[in-house]
Amino acid sequence: MIPRSIAIVGAGPRGISITERIAAHLRANPGSEPVPLHIIDDAQIGAGRVWDTRQTQTLCMNNLAGAVTLFTEPGASVTGPVFEGPTMYEWIDAMRDAPLPGYEDEIRATRPESNPSRALYGEYLRWVWQIALQQLPPSVELVEHQARVVGIRQAEGYDELELDDGTVIPAHATALATGWVLPKLPDVDAPGVTAVAAGNPVEQNVDALAPGQTVLVRGLGMGFFDLMALTTINRGGRFIEDASSPAGLRYEASGEEPNLVVTSGRGYPYLPKSEYKSLPPTANLERLRAAIEASASTEPVSFAHDLWPALARDAYAEYYRTLARVRPDALHWSLEEILTTIDGADLAAELAAAATPDSILPTVAVLTAVLNGATDEPFDMGYWVDPLAGTDELDADALTERIAAGMARDIAEAVAAWDSPLKAGLWAISAARKPVAIAVENGRGPREPALSQYLAFGQMVGSGPPLFRTRELLALVEVGLATFLGPSPVVTVENGTVDDGTVSATSGSRTVTVAAITDAFLPGPDVRRAADPLTQTLLDAG
Repeated sequence: MIPRSIAIVGAGPRGISITERIAAHLRANPGSEPVPLHIIDDAQIGAGRVWDTRQTQTLCMNNLAGAVTLFTEPGASVTGPVFEGPTMYEWIDAMRDAPLPGYEDEIRATRPESNPSRALYGEYLRWVWQIALQQLPPSVELVEHQARVVGIRQAEGYDELELDDGTVIPAHATALATGWVLPKLPDVDAPGVTAVAAGNPVEQNVDALAPGQTVLVRGLGMGFFDLMALTTINRGGRFIEDASSPAGLRYEASGEEPNLVVTSGRGYPYLPKSEYKSLPPTANLERLRAAIEASASTEPVSFAHDLWPALARDAYAEYYRTLARVRPDALHWSLEEILTTIDGADLAAELAAAATPDSILPTVAVLTAVLNGATDEPFDMGYWVDPLAGTDELDADALTERIAAGMARDIAEAVAAWDSPLKAGLWAISAARKPVAIAVENGRGPREPALSQYLAFGQMVGSGPPLFRTRELLALVEVGLATFLGPSPVVTVENGTVDDGTVSATSGSRTVTVAAITDAFLPGPDVRRAADPLTQTLLDAG
């Protein structure tokens, strides 16, 4: 008889958390029956692919050291006993006097608001992994498999997992902790064209991008900033503090850099995170939370009609509260009058009459209009939904100049942080993504165009890079190593010989023709377009 066993596919953060929860439940409900626990991953076990400890320390987390933990906390929505432990910053702080070899400088410099290297986060994960394993009772037999699951099928009362080394594992319970599973994407496969496909930045063939080569880069999120760092800092370039530069930095080139022509769906870089010198503030989302509570018994929940009007009011209120605090003379109306106007605006009627009721913009337009005259510094949220609207006729130089000026403003707002009305309003938009997602999850709300538009907007204004990365990009723009093409390019590939294939991309009136293209983004998971054999076997089995 096969012993009752558990298999966890993936040994990164999700695999660690599942292991720890299994340990918590078994401690609370001990048994004597032996339980084989199979941990399966072809990446570094205990860190996973993204947080591999052997990667360059140039690449950083997009989260803050003081805001990250892999332990459960009081009030967490978990079953089983809570098992508390240190945040990443507390773990780092505890080893100041005896830092991990190779991380001495980083550990000494880390503050709660620092963005640690991904490699150091991998070290934290591997430490938490060992703690989780120590919590397993003696009845659990741990079996690690450094391999990839390529298939899963149903047997009599259990699963059979097929590994790429030929091993077949029986499991009576299987947990897929596979993280970010890339979908199948069309490759640029043309003679004479250098193409770097989308993926984990440290696994991409960035070395294929030759010094001095002009490269079309698709993506302006974290993947782009990773590529930027790998082709500058990791090739010997230096960013030097320079107060005379709009970026606050100047770049000294090594001569090994490619020239980056950058584009994306929006065409504008993600906004830098604010330099709060602490963990971020808690956004006041009182209207949104009241709307979520009011819709708790309603199905389906409409984001556009039930939630977005409340969230938009919260964002405008946060902007004007901060403006009243930092520049009260800028207000022509009292703050009380402004807040009353925000809450009194008839958004439902305007939305019903809007030509595009499935967009977030009609609500924004109404709130902007009813507050006309309240201040000389109005909150123009609509601009941030599409920062490059109306730029189709600009040539590449003019567009790059416009974006560079915008980035200089973005840097100044991020430095102002607590005292930036703009950042306060946009932080409400960003902070609301989680409660909104929970409110409409599991089919409670349809996937409305307005919801998709909002989530992309919230990601752009709230999930951007650390401030120093935006400074670095602006410094590269200033020396001509980075230029911008614009939004939503149309890309065509011309097959040539081994030496003369080309890629052309057009956005608005601008066209660039190059021999190299890089996808600097991680495509969203989509099981309908499976690229990995495991997902495909699940699809095949229905």
